[in-house]
Amino acid sequence: MKSNYNFRKERIRFTISNLKKDWKIFYSSAYGKVGFILVMIFVIISLISPLIIIHNNPNNYIVPQEDFYTAGLEKSLNIGASNFYGPFSSTSNPDGSYLLYFNNKTNIVSIGENGAIYHLLNSTGLMPLKVYSIGNYNEYLISGTLQLNTYLIDSNETTVFIGKVVWPSGTPGSGNPSVSWSDINASNVIDFISSAYSYSTYQSGIPEFNDETYRPAYLIIENGSTTSGFYLTSYYLSSMKQVFSIKLPHSVGPDSLHFYGSLFDTADIPNQLILVNYSNNLLAYSMTGKLKWDLSLPANITQIYIPFAYQSISKPYNMIFSVSGNDVFGIYPENGSYGTIYTGKDSVLAIASTQGESGFPSAFIVLTKGLFTVLSAPDKISESVSIPASLNRISSDQLDFLVYDDSGYMIMAEYLTSSEPFAWFTNLNTHISKPQFFVNPESARESIAMLVGNKLNIYSVNGKDLNPLPPTLNVPAGGPLLLGTTDHGKDVWSLFIGSFPTDLYIGVVVGIGILLISMVIGMLIGYFTGIVSSLVETFSLAVYLIPGLPLLIVVASIVGPSLIGLIAVLTFLSWPFPTFTLIGIIRSLKSRAFVEAAKISGASTMYILRKHMLPNITPILVYLTAINIGGAVAAVSTLQILGVAPLNVPTWGGMLSGFYSDYFDLIIAPWWFIPPIVALTLFIFAFIFVSRGLDEVVNPRLSQRR
Repeated sequence: MKSNYNFRKERIRFTISNLKKDWKIFYSSAYGKVGFILVMIFVIISLISPLIIIHNNPNNYIVPQEDFYTAGLEKSLNIGASNFYGPFSSTSNPDGSYLLYFNNKTNIVSIGENGAIYHLLNSTGLMPLKVYSIGNYNEYLISGTLQLNTYLIDSNETTVFIGKVVWPSGTPGSGNPSVSWSDINASNVIDFISSAYSYSTYQSGIPEFNDETYRPAYLIIENGSTTSGFYLTSYYLSSMKQVFSIKLPHSVGPDSLHFYGSLFDTADIPNQLILVNYSNNLLAYSMTGKLKWDLSLPANITQIYIPFAYQSISKPYNMIFSVSGNDVFGIYPENGSYGTIYTGKDSVLAIASTQGESGFPSAFIVLTKGLFTVLSAPDKISESVSIPASLNRISSDQLDFLVYDDSGYMIMAEYLTSSEPFAWFTNLNTHISKPQFFVNPESARESIAMLVGNKLNIYSVNGKDLNPLPPTLNVPAGGPLLLGTTDHGKDVWSLFIGSFPTDLYIGVVVGIGILLISMVIGMLIGYFTGIVSSLVETFSLAVYLIPGLPLLIVVASIVGPSLIGLIAVLTFLSWPFPTFTLIGIIRSLKSRAFVEAAKISGASTMYILRKHMLPNITPILVYLTAINIGGAVAAVSTLQILGVAPLNVPTWGGMLSGFYSDYFDLIIAPWWFIPPIVALTLFIFAFIFVSRGLDEVVNPRLSQRR
């Protein structure tokens, strides 16, 4: 018993000694050393790939739209303007002349067929220019034609100017316009509005009616004609007749005036309200200047917002939305009662919503620092998306929402009920004015206008596709794109890293499968004789002689996009070559003296195959397996490049799919193609080098073996 133990121990020692000797021969070879190092690199990356991959399931992951869509510039005009108010339509015809208004020399710029610039006033007021287009309802009753007149309201410290734009031909956009100006003496004008509704955010062809005769302008001035203080005054735009003047109970600042019910019809006019906010208070006055309610909120009011539909018709569900600190309140205009719409951890920077035709807006937007939140009902969040912290404003047509900051960073929000609500982004890296939505008559599409520096830029609402994207460390959706994207918006880094374990798995499984099949069949044909052996050899030769690539393409097409099926096909079609290599070696070993001695001693066939044949062919099996691993990955990649073996897992060949038919992409987006090409080449060469190093172990005639 002890003798058997010592024999096994000595045999293990002898085996280890031979392995060390073979390893030394292998690693002393330059091919073997380089091949081994490369293989280890691929193995290590495959093992740590779950830690360094950015997006799991990269074959299905698509970079969010805001990362690869940007605003497309439609037109740029150098107008030298410093502030931008508009754009604004002065015609009821959606294909007519759409005008943009600026407060530099009070420029009116026609964004029509010729982009003409009209200078209407040579001196600039100190207050922002306000623009309103008002329908002449009486004329409509007589002629059936809706005529819109455009009014400009501007102000310096002591005077308010109200001007009506006059076109010589009577057709807006035709000829050189002039402005018929009137003025109101007012000391220290704080803010002004009109009861008319600005159509800069209205998209239908013919707007609601505004009665030109009865549309007042409302002013807040400091120091009245009799006593000092803050006053709310009202004048009709057309006649400049004063309606009322009342003293306010508190000092107020700019952007403190608002109007509810601009588009109400005659029956609803009694429900219209003039709103004045100061500190944490909101006052509501009737059209005659009577105080209807006085509301105090928990924190200072920073924004008042009224959806478009709530300006059109008086409904019990109408609300006036107010931002106060971290809260958004919904205030009922009938009596000033209110409820909480949203409460957050951070201060609310801006709010906006869809039009609200049938109750609470279908999407109510709340912007806080670094967060874009969509409400589908009061206190019911449907989406909450992280955004760059600098974005602090919203410009909206109540269908599309542009989130931006003064530095020109903009994200368009469009799909408000999806997990990816943003459509595109643009970073202009310069100061911009408030973006304005309007219908562009040149393109017959909705567009966005803004001042960029001293130029008027007009952008498409729909984003322009930038894929494939180059590598970048900063994208709007967050996280880097270390190797950019493909033309379909897939993250190249994630595809590339995700391909390491897949390709290694394919190579190893196919290599082992070929090893097992060729070892069994090679021993069967090489050791045994007879009709069974001859039939198997004939079948093996037939498979070997079939053209490999065409057969592989046909079978792979039949199997379809299945990883297991593709591995089975590669294994089945690749075993004949190593099998015939082993047949010759087995037949050579069969005639050796030690095999004959084993037969004479009564050893069984299985014992001879296991104890004598297998140990002697092990080095060549390892050698052939190394070749097969690299060959399997090369075969899969060839099929995928040709587009006949699509897989639902990432592979280097899959990244190169279709490359042969559109090789210009290599010039356009080298970051997409070069990594898989390099990895695929190094992977194949790694196992070629390994097999070359093993060849020096199994082939004693090489000089390195001596």
